[in-house]
Amino acid sequence: MEVVPLKSPYLTKTGKPWMRSSWVVYLDILGFSARVSKATTDGTANQLLIDLTAALNEAKIDLVIDYEEYTAHGIKEAPYAVKMFTDNVVLGFPIRDDGESEFGRMIYILGLWQYTLLKHGFFVRGGVTVGPIYMDDDLVFGKGLLDAYEAETKLARDPRVVLAPSAMDLVHHHLAYYGKVAESPHNSSLLVDADGQMFVNYLYLPVDGAEGLPEGFAQDIERHRDLIVGRLQEFSGEPNIWSKYAWVGSYHNHFCSHYKGLEQLKVPTSLLATAPKFLSQVYKRQGDRMFRGETEVAKLKYLGQWMIEKEPE
Repeated sequence: MEVVPLKSPYLTKTGKPWMRSSWVVYLDILGFSARVSKATTDGTANQLLIDLTAALNEAKIDLVIDYEEYTAHGIKEAPYAVKMFTDNVVLGFPIRDDGESEFGRMIYILGLWQYTLLKHGFFVRGGVTVGPIYMDDDLVFGKGLLDAYEAETKLARDPRVVLAPSAMDLVHHHLAYYGKVAESPHNSSLLVDADGQMFVNYLYLPVDGAEGLPEGFAQDIERHRDLIVGRLQEFSGEPNIWSKYAWVGSYHNHFCSHYKGLEQLKVPTSLLATAPKFLSQVYKRQGDRMFRGETEVAKLKYLGQWMIEKEPE
């Protein structure tokens, strides 16, 4: 049977472009440019390309719309739109009434995207907003995109997908539907961070609705831990980067503490905090040169080698 392409939700019945109020998601891979530069220098760029291709191919299974399945159920309009370019993804989920059903679909899709890329060693950061947007194969346009991008760049900070104020406001209205917040699906799919920011609980998505832990999930969590430990050790001397992976480690441990059988897979707490060091622990003299770690920072200069500032006449 021939599959008829679904109508874009961002076109009118007559085919004209139409900006619609939507859940808008902007995602990118954390530190991707730096990894490409480093891999190029190290001569491992082709391997990075292979790893990225494998990650994206697996992640796209849950991201790309299955036109055949929707058509088989008599659905003629796509429920959302996707735009992918290199390490970035934009998703648009048109809102038809209160946005709660679209929210559930959106969280599931973006959470699995984040989870799958992490299995392959790529941390994801992103922003979610509510606003007007238009999307097609060549163009993404509207304030919704600008706000989602701003949330990713200014609010996310760490490897997390955060909700912009407009998205949090709509979630607040959804929570009011339930007698107890604990009864809402949002209570598990989202978490509130120490800074008050809502973010996607991506490790939860694979176990949502499952009785016990799915097959292979514990192994994924173990790989997640090992990846975090590796990054914490790699960037131990770069606090601005290290802090991002310390955040992931704290999130990882929070998740593991709520599931029986995962407690032993936590990141060691000793890796999640740093203490001040004596200068002798950081600096070392070799001959007449001074090193900070492996980097030379000074060479011994005797008093006669220093220039004396002369008083002006």
